[in-house]
Amino acid sequence: MLMKPEKCAYCGDMVDMPFQCNYCKDPFCAEHRLPEEHRCVKLTQIRARRFGEKKVIRDGGPNKQNVFKRIFRKFKD
Repeated sequence: MLMKPEKCAYCGDMVDMPFQCNYCKDPFCAEHRLPEEHRCVKLTQIRARRFGEKKVIRDGGPNKQNVFKRIFRKFKD
């Protein structure tokens, strides 16, 4: 099977053997072949499916003390 040269959908470089994204199906050069590298339009759907829709809240909210402050407060006393 002979592949024809195509333009990378991200940077526009001509590629003799383009990579095809498994998610958006566009052709990419070696540098932009991963979904994260070409800002794949399906990336949020991929992550939602893989990791769920739940959002991680790192700060615990406005009334919750910072975890580092809680830890180091013990050493201060």
